[in-house]
Amino acid sequence: MADRIAWGILGTGRIARAFARGLRASQTGVLAAVGSRSMEKARAFCDEFGGSPRASYDDLLADAGVQAVYIATPHHTHAGLTIAAARAGKAILCEKPFTLSLREAEEALEEVRRAGVFFMEAFMYRCHPQIAKLRELLADGAIGAPTYAHSEFGFDAPDDWDDFRADPALGGGALMDVGTYCVSFSLLAAGTGFERAEYRVQRHPRGYDAVGAGLLSFPNGFAATFGTAVHQELRNGAVVYGRKGRIELDSPWVPGPGATLRLVRQGSTEEFRLHPEGGDLYAMEADAVAASLPLRECAAMPWRDTLENMRALDALRRSSGLAVP
Repeated sequence: MADRIAWGILGTGRIARAFARGLRASQTGVLAAVGSRSMEKARAFCDEFGGSPRASYDDLLADAGVQAVYIATPHHTHAGLTIAAARAGKAILCEKPFTLSLREAEEALEEVRRAGVFFMEAFMYRCHPQIAKLRELLADGAIGAPTYAHSEFGFDAPDDWDDFRADPALGGGALMDVGTYCVSFSLLAAGTGFERAEYRVQRHPRGYDAVGAGLLSFPNGFAATFGTAVHQELRNGAVVYGRKGRIELDSPWVPGPGATLRLVRQGSTEEFRLHPEGGDLYAMEADAVAASLPLRECAAMPWRDTLENMRALDALRRSSGLAVP
Protein backbone atom coordinates (compact mmCIF):
# COMPACT_ATOMS: atom_id res chain seq x y z
CA MET A 1 0.00 0.00 0.00
CA ALA A 2 2.93 2.33 0.66
CA ASP A 3 3.64 2.80 -3.04
CA ARG A 4 0.05 3.62 -3.92
CA ILE A 5 -1.05 7.15 -4.76
CA ALA A 6 -2.74 8.82 -1.79
CA TRP A 7 -5.98 10.38 -3.05
CA GLY A 8 -8.07 13.10 -1.49
CA ILE A 9 -11.69 13.56 -2.58
CA LEU A 10 -13.30 17.00 -2.51
CA GLY A 11 -17.03 16.48 -2.04
CA THR A 12 -19.21 13.70 -0.63
CA GLY A 13 -21.99 13.37 -3.21
CA ARG A 14 -23.00 10.58 -5.57
CA ILE A 15 -20.06 10.90 -7.95
CA ALA A 16 -17.58 11.14 -5.06
CA ARG A 17 -18.97 7.88 -3.71
CA ALA A 18 -18.60 6.21 -7.11
CA PHE A 19 -14.94 7.27 -7.28
CA ALA A 20 -14.31 6.05 -3.72
CA ARG A 21 -15.71 2.63 -4.66
CA GLY A 22 -13.45 2.69 -7.72
CA LEU A 23 -10.37 3.36 -5.60
CA ARG A 24 -11.08 0.13 -3.72
CA ALA A 25 -10.69 -1.73 -7.03
CA SER A 26 -7.78 0.39 -8.25
CA GLN A 27 -4.33 -1.13 -8.73
CA THR A 28 -2.59 2.15 -7.97
CA GLY A 29 -4.56 4.33 -5.56
CA VAL A 30 -5.85 4.50 -2.01
CA LEU A 31 -8.26 6.94 -0.35
CA ALA A 32 -6.34 9.08 2.15
CA ALA A 33 -8.72 11.94 2.97
CA VAL A 34 -12.13 13.43 2.20
CA GLY A 35 -12.90 17.14 2.35
CA SER A 36 -16.37 18.59 2.84
CA ARG A 37 -17.95 21.79 4.09
CA SER A 38 -19.60 19.55 6.69
CA MET A 39 -17.44 17.52 9.08
CA GLU A 40 -20.46 15.33 9.77
CA LYS A 41 -20.73 14.40 6.08
CA ALA A 42 -16.97 13.89 5.78
CA ARG A 43 -16.96 11.55 8.80
CA ALA A 44 -19.90 9.53 7.47
CA PHE A 45 -18.17 9.21 4.11
CA CYS A 46 -14.91 8.03 5.70
CA ASP A 47 -16.76 5.58 7.96
CA GLU A 48 -17.97 3.88 4.77
CA PHE A 49 -14.97 4.22 2.46
CA GLY A 50 -11.95 4.91 4.68
CA GLY A 51 -9.62 7.89 4.76
CA SER A 52 -9.48 10.82 7.16
CA PRO A 53 -12.25 13.44 7.27
CA ARG A 54 -11.46 17.11 6.70
CA ALA A 55 -13.82 19.93 7.67
CA SER A 56 -12.97 22.03 4.62
CA TYR A 57 -11.46 21.77 1.16
CA ASP A 58 -8.56 23.96 2.27
CA ASP A 59 -7.75 21.56 5.11
CA LEU A 60 -7.52 18.67 2.68
CA LEU A 61 -5.35 20.61 0.22
CA ALA A 62 -2.98 21.53 3.07
CA ASP A 63 -2.42 17.84 3.87
CA ALA A 64 1.10 16.96 2.70
CA GLY A 65 0.15 13.28 2.68
CA VAL A 66 -2.38 13.77 -0.14
CA GLN A 67 -0.74 13.42 -3.56
CA ALA A 68 -3.75 13.67 -5.88
CA VAL A 69 -7.22 15.15 -5.57
CA TYR A 70 -10.50 14.26 -7.22
CA ILE A 71 -12.75 17.32 -7.50
CA ALA A 72 -16.32 16.02 -7.21
CA THR A 73 -18.08 19.26 -6.31
CA PRO A 74 -20.74 21.23 -8.26
CA HIS A 75 -19.75 22.60 -11.67
CA HIS A 76 -19.37 26.23 -10.64
CA THR A 77 -16.69 25.40 -8.04
CA HIS A 78 -14.34 23.49 -10.36
CA ALA A 79 -12.21 26.39 -11.59
CA GLY A 80 -11.46 27.78 -8.14
CA LEU A 81 -10.72 24.39 -6.61
CA THR A 82 -8.47 23.44 -9.54
CA ILE A 83 -6.44 26.62 -9.01
CA ALA A 84 -6.23 25.99 -5.26
CA ALA A 85 -5.18 22.36 -5.78
CA ALA A 86 -2.53 23.35 -8.32
CA ARG A 87 -1.07 25.92 -5.94
CA ALA A 88 -1.00 23.22 -3.26
CA GLY A 89 1.06 21.01 -5.57
CA LYS A 90 -1.55 18.28 -6.01
CA ALA A 91 -2.21 16.18 -9.10
CA ILE A 92 -5.76 16.99 -10.22
CA LEU A 93 -8.63 14.91 -11.59
CA CYS A 94 -11.59 17.28 -12.01
CA GLU A 95 -15.16 16.26 -12.77
CA LYS A 96 -16.76 17.41 -15.98
CA PRO A 97 -17.61 19.99 -17.11
CA PHE A 98 -14.21 21.37 -16.16
CA THR A 99 -15.47 24.95 -15.78
CA LEU A 100 -18.43 27.13 -16.77
CA SER A 101 -16.62 28.75 -19.73
CA LEU A 102 -13.54 28.57 -21.93
CA ARG A 103 -12.21 31.70 -20.25
CA GLU A 104 -12.34 30.03 -16.84
CA ALA A 105 -10.76 26.88 -18.25
CA GLU A 106 -7.84 28.77 -19.77
CA GLU A 107 -7.23 30.67 -16.54
CA ALA A 108 -7.32 27.52 -14.41
CA LEU A 109 -5.06 25.55 -16.74
CA GLU A 110 -2.57 28.40 -16.77
CA GLU A 111 -2.27 27.97 -13.00
CA VAL A 112 -1.82 24.23 -13.51
CA ARG A 113 0.98 24.91 -16.00
CA ARG A 114 2.69 27.31 -13.60
CA ALA A 115 2.52 24.75 -10.80
CA GLY A 116 3.82 21.94 -13.01
CA VAL A 117 1.24 19.44 -11.77
CA PHE A 118 -0.87 16.78 -13.47
CA PHE A 119 -4.40 17.63 -14.65
CA MET A 120 -7.15 15.62 -16.31
CA GLU A 121 -10.85 16.32 -16.82
CA ALA A 122 -12.73 13.30 -15.49
CA PHE A 123 -14.40 11.85 -18.56
CA MET A 124 -14.11 8.33 -17.19
CA TYR A 125 -15.62 6.75 -20.32
CA ARG A 126 -12.47 7.68 -22.23
CA CYS A 127 -10.41 5.41 -19.97
CA HIS A 128 -12.42 2.30 -20.90
CA PRO A 129 -10.96 -0.28 -23.33
CA GLN A 130 -13.83 0.17 -25.79
CA ILE A 131 -12.78 3.78 -26.44
CA ALA A 132 -9.20 2.59 -26.98
CA LYS A 133 -10.65 0.12 -29.50
CA LEU A 134 -12.67 2.87 -31.18
CA ARG A 135 -9.54 4.99 -31.56
CA GLU A 136 -7.66 2.00 -32.97
CA LEU A 137 -10.36 1.21 -35.54
CA LEU A 138 -10.58 4.82 -36.67
CA ALA A 139 -6.79 5.13 -36.94
CA ASP A 140 -6.58 1.89 -38.94
CA GLY A 141 -9.23 3.08 -41.41
CA ALA A 142 -11.60 0.25 -40.52
CA ILE A 143 -14.61 2.27 -41.74
CA GLY A 144 -12.72 4.49 -44.16
CA ALA A 145 -12.68 8.23 -43.66
CA PRO A 146 -15.18 9.15 -40.90
CA THR A 147 -18.05 11.26 -42.23
CA TYR A 148 -20.65 11.55 -39.47
CA ALA A 149 -21.25 10.74 -35.79
CA HIS A 150 -24.35 10.75 -33.62
CA SER A 151 -24.62 10.32 -29.86
CA GLU A 152 -27.23 10.65 -27.12
CA PHE A 153 -27.16 11.03 -23.36
CA GLY A 154 -30.28 11.83 -21.38
CA PHE A 155 -32.21 10.93 -18.25
CA ASP A 156 -35.61 11.86 -16.85
CA ALA A 157 -35.36 13.91 -13.65
CA PRO A 158 -38.60 15.07 -11.97
CA ASP A 159 -39.99 18.42 -13.07
CA ASP A 160 -39.45 19.84 -9.57
CA TRP A 161 -35.84 18.62 -9.55
CA ASP A 162 -34.06 19.92 -6.44
CA ASP A 163 -30.45 19.85 -7.60
CA PHE A 164 -27.71 22.35 -8.47
CA ARG A 165 -27.92 20.96 -12.01
CA ALA A 166 -31.33 22.64 -12.25
CA ASP A 167 -29.83 26.08 -11.61
CA PRO A 168 -28.57 27.89 -14.74
CA ALA A 169 -26.32 30.13 -12.64
CA LEU A 170 -24.47 27.07 -11.34
CA GLY A 171 -23.90 25.51 -14.77
CA GLY A 172 -27.11 23.52 -14.74
CA GLY A 173 -28.96 22.09 -17.71
CA ALA A 174 -28.66 19.17 -20.08
CA LEU A 175 -25.72 20.36 -22.18
CA MET A 176 -23.38 21.10 -19.29
CA ASP A 177 -24.33 18.01 -17.30
CA VAL A 178 -24.55 15.14 -19.80
CA GLY A 179 -24.44 16.75 -23.24
CA THR A 180 -20.79 17.48 -22.58
CA TYR A 181 -20.15 13.74 -22.97
CA CYS A 182 -21.65 13.86 -26.45
CA VAL A 183 -19.57 16.90 -27.35
CA SER A 184 -16.45 15.12 -26.12
CA PHE A 185 -17.31 12.04 -28.18
CA SER A 186 -18.00 14.15 -31.28
CA LEU A 187 -14.59 15.80 -31.02
CA LEU A 188 -12.89 12.44 -30.52
CA ALA A 189 -14.58 10.98 -33.60
CA ALA A 190 -13.75 14.02 -35.72
CA GLY A 191 -10.12 14.12 -34.65
CA THR A 192 -9.94 17.88 -35.13
CA GLY A 193 -11.43 21.15 -33.92
CA PHE A 194 -14.92 22.24 -34.95
CA GLU A 195 -15.77 25.35 -36.98
CA ARG A 196 -19.53 25.75 -36.41
CA ALA A 197 -21.87 24.91 -33.54
CA GLU A 198 -25.67 24.95 -33.31
CA TYR A 199 -27.86 23.99 -30.36
CA ARG A 200 -31.65 24.01 -30.09
CA VAL A 201 -33.36 23.55 -26.76
CA GLN A 202 -36.61 23.04 -24.89
CA ARG A 203 -36.30 25.27 -21.83
CA HIS A 204 -37.52 24.37 -18.39
CA PRO A 205 -39.51 27.18 -16.68
CA ARG A 206 -36.45 27.74 -14.47
CA GLY A 207 -34.48 28.72 -17.57
CA TYR A 208 -32.15 25.80 -18.17
CA ASP A 209 -32.11 23.50 -21.19
CA ALA A 210 -34.29 20.50 -20.33
CA VAL A 211 -33.87 18.79 -23.72
CA GLY A 212 -31.48 19.79 -26.47
CA ALA A 213 -30.21 18.82 -29.91
CA GLY A 214 -26.83 19.93 -31.21
CA LEU A 215 -24.75 20.00 -34.39
CA LEU A 216 -21.00 20.42 -34.71
CA SER A 217 -19.51 20.97 -38.17
CA PHE A 218 -15.82 20.50 -38.96
CA PRO A 219 -13.46 21.93 -41.61
CA ASN A 220 -12.90 18.51 -43.20
CA GLY A 221 -16.63 18.04 -43.89
CA PHE A 222 -17.24 15.79 -40.90
CA ALA A 223 -20.43 16.48 -38.95
CA ALA A 224 -21.65 15.34 -35.55
CA THR A 225 -25.14 15.55 -34.09
CA PHE A 226 -26.24 14.78 -30.57
CA GLY A 227 -29.26 14.70 -28.30
CA THR A 228 -29.15 15.45 -24.60
CA ALA A 229 -31.72 15.78 -21.82
CA VAL A 230 -32.29 15.96 -18.10
CA HIS A 231 -36.07 15.50 -18.37
CA GLN A 232 -36.23 12.81 -21.06
CA GLU A 233 -34.87 9.27 -21.27
CA LEU A 234 -32.74 8.85 -24.39
CA ARG A 235 -31.13 5.84 -26.02
CA ASN A 236 -27.71 6.80 -24.64
CA GLY A 237 -25.69 5.25 -27.45
CA ALA A 238 -23.22 6.44 -30.06
CA VAL A 239 -22.26 5.64 -33.65
CA VAL A 240 -19.53 6.78 -36.03
CA TYR A 241 -20.09 6.41 -39.78
CA GLY A 242 -17.45 6.20 -42.48
CA ARG A 243 -17.36 5.59 -46.21
CA LYS A 244 -16.86 1.84 -45.64
CA GLY A 245 -19.02 1.13 -42.60
CA ARG A 246 -19.88 2.21 -39.08
CA ILE A 247 -18.87 1.64 -35.46
CA GLU A 248 -21.70 1.33 -32.93
CA LEU A 249 -21.40 1.64 -29.14
CA ASP A 250 -24.42 0.50 -27.16
CA SER A 251 -23.17 1.91 -23.86
CA PRO A 252 -20.45 4.49 -24.43
CA TRP A 253 -20.81 6.56 -21.24
CA VAL A 254 -20.99 4.07 -18.37
CA PRO A 255 -19.98 0.76 -19.96
CA GLY A 256 -20.41 -2.39 -17.90
CA PRO A 257 -19.95 -6.12 -18.50
CA GLY A 258 -22.53 -6.20 -21.31
CA ALA A 259 -21.20 -3.17 -23.20
CA THR A 260 -20.71 -3.98 -26.87
CA LEU A 261 -18.82 -2.24 -29.66
CA ARG A 262 -19.82 -3.35 -33.16
CA LEU A 263 -17.91 -2.89 -36.40
CA VAL A 264 -20.40 -3.08 -39.27
CA ARG A 265 -19.13 -3.07 -42.86
CA GLN A 266 -19.93 -4.71 -46.18
CA GLY A 267 -22.84 -6.66 -44.74
CA SER A 268 -20.85 -8.22 -41.89
CA THR A 269 -20.81 -7.42 -38.18
CA GLU A 270 -17.94 -7.97 -35.75
CA GLU A 271 -18.68 -7.57 -32.04
CA PHE A 272 -16.23 -6.62 -29.29
CA ARG A 273 -17.01 -6.96 -25.57
CA LEU A 274 -14.09 -5.27 -23.91
CA HIS A 275 -15.12 -4.70 -20.29
CA PRO A 276 -12.56 -6.44 -18.03
CA GLU A 277 -14.03 -9.07 -15.73
CA GLY A 278 -14.84 -7.37 -12.45
CA GLY A 279 -13.62 -4.06 -13.88
CA ASP A 280 -14.68 -0.75 -12.35
CA LEU A 281 -14.82 2.31 -14.61
CA TYR A 282 -13.59 4.69 -11.91
CA ALA A 283 -10.74 2.34 -11.02
CA MET A 284 -9.70 2.46 -14.67
CA GLU A 285 -9.76 6.24 -14.49
CA ALA A 286 -7.64 6.37 -11.32
CA ASP A 287 -5.15 3.93 -12.82
CA ALA A 288 -4.97 5.99 -16.03
CA VAL A 289 -4.06 9.03 -13.93
CA ALA A 290 -1.35 7.07 -12.10
CA ALA A 291 0.20 5.87 -15.37
CA SER A 292 0.30 9.42 -16.74
CA LEU A 293 1.49 11.45 -13.74
CA PRO A 294 5.02 12.09 -15.09
CA LEU A 295 3.53 13.51 -18.31
CA ARG A 296 1.24 15.99 -16.45
CA GLU A 297 -1.66 14.99 -18.73
CA CYS A 298 -3.33 11.78 -19.91
CA ALA A 299 -3.60 10.74 -23.56
CA ALA A 300 -7.16 9.56 -22.89
CA MET A 301 -8.25 13.15 -22.18
CA PRO A 302 -5.43 15.64 -22.86
CA TRP A 303 -5.63 19.35 -22.02
CA ARG A 304 -6.26 20.33 -25.63
CA ASP A 305 -9.42 18.17 -25.66
CA THR A 306 -10.65 19.85 -22.48
CA LEU A 307 -10.13 23.31 -23.98
CA GLU A 308 -11.78 22.38 -27.29
CA ASN A 309 -14.68 20.84 -25.38
CA MET A 310 -15.16 24.07 -23.42
CA ARG A 311 -14.92 26.12 -26.63
CA ALA A 312 -17.69 23.98 -28.11
CA LEU A 313 -19.88 24.26 -25.00
CA ASP A 314 -19.55 28.05 -25.14
CA ALA A 315 -20.45 28.19 -28.84
CA LEU A 316 -23.39 25.80 -28.47
CA ARG A 317 -24.88 27.76 -25.58
CA ARG A 318 -24.47 31.09 -27.36
CA SER A 319 -26.19 29.71 -30.48
CA SER A 320 -29.31 28.91 -28.44
CA GLY A 321 -29.35 32.04 -26.30
CA LEU A 322 -28.17 30.30 -23.14
CA ALA A 323 -25.88 32.39 -20.96
CA VAL A 324 -22.11 31.89 -20.88
CA PRO A 325 -20.44 33.41 -17.79
